[in-house]
Amino acid sequence: MSKRKIFAALVSIGVGLCLGACQSERDKVAQAENELKQAYAATSDEQSPKEKQVQEYVNSTPDLHRVSWKVCGDGKLSVTMNEDLNKGCNETKNEPAKGFFQPAYVWGPVKEVKFVNKPDLSPSLQITGLFVKSRGCVSLGKPGEENFYRVSEFTLKKANANLPKDSKTEVITKQEKQKILSAVIGDAESELTSLRNFGVSSNGLLPTGSTCPTLDKWKKGF
Repeated sequence: MSKRKIFAALVSIGVGLCLGACQSERDKVAQAENELKQAYAATSDEQSPKEKQVQEYVNSTPDLHRVSWKVCGDGKLSVTMNEDLNKGCNETKNEPAKGFFQPAYVWGPVKEVKFVNKPDLSPSLQITGLFVKSRGCVSLGKPGEENFYRVSEFTLKKANANLPKDSKTEVITKQEKQKILSAVIGDAESELTSLRNFGVSSNGLLPTGSTCPTLDKWKKGF
């Protein structure tokens, strides 16, 4: 429909320029520009109901922050990871890459980022959670109350408890926010369908509960 409108406008402009012998060149150019503007304005309003819904969601929610990290010495890194690429570190990359992890996204404002330890079943290991003081992970849906939320978790040897644990957060642009939220909404719809129909999450595993617990819930094992 949008292409038809632009095509019709271009045809109208061509006809007008051919038949408008009585118009000055300046008038014909002005008329052509005006008709093209109207045609493109009409196409920009032709969003699908879902696109409008996503746009409203983007406009009504807080800034989205990207959380990145690099933690070395994670004892549970997959054996399929390419050690030459990540050098044995649990590290994020914005774009998918073999041996690396996707960053997390949280609702702002982000006020603090910290690592918290708790015991593992093995006496020689400890679990380390990366917590961000924010309004929750985007994967949970709507922004929640401000709290420390866990965005990632690592299994480290107690002997190496002081290994560097680096992280950072950044506000993303509104255009990237819309792209990310569109993808998250799409994944959630697929997940809900899978759970409703088969009782199994879309990644082939049984649901494991909250993926973004608060610090208190995390300490209690949520």
